[in-house]
Amino acid sequence: MAERRILAVNKIEIGAIAADGDVSAAFATAGSIYKDTADFNQAADADIEHYCEESDDPMEVVPGAKKSTVKWAITDFSPSVLLGLFGGAVTGVAPDDSWTAPATTEIIEKSVKITPKVGSVLTFPRVSLKCTINYKLAKSGIAQVMIEGRILTPTKAGVKSIKIG
Repeated sequence: MAERRILAVNKIEIGAIAADGDVSAAFATAGSIYKDTADFNQAADADIEHYCEESDDPMEVVPGAKKSTVKWAITDFSPSVLLGLFGGAVTGVAPDDSWTAPATTEIIEKSVKITPKVGSVLTFPRVSLKCTINYKLAKSGIAQVMIEGRILTPTKAGVKSIKIG
């Protein structure tokens, strides 16, 4: 059987989670991905080891949970994009519209789809997004929306948290 590889990133899209808890039916990019910021990672918590006094080896090992995250940054500060990522409010009509941040952090859950340049698409039906603004105030600086998503268990029965292909 031939090996299948996934290389680079073409686009990352987000969409509203379906009403029944399934993956979104409509995805769109939130903006261009800033170079070298995209990352999908699975990290495992430490295993829980149970010991007895009579042995140096564990008598039971309970595997640690895995934590899957996806991260990327964009440079699009359109009010509608900021509203979708942070919540808050948009006032006015484009091109004279503006965004104001919410008074408290809003929970933003979306479906996320990563399309690589080569290979299979990665789909995450339910992701909790936390976004921050990073803006280096220098001649070489550019404002970025840093997007970090924690992959969650979907609310629809039978739907898995990660699909590749």
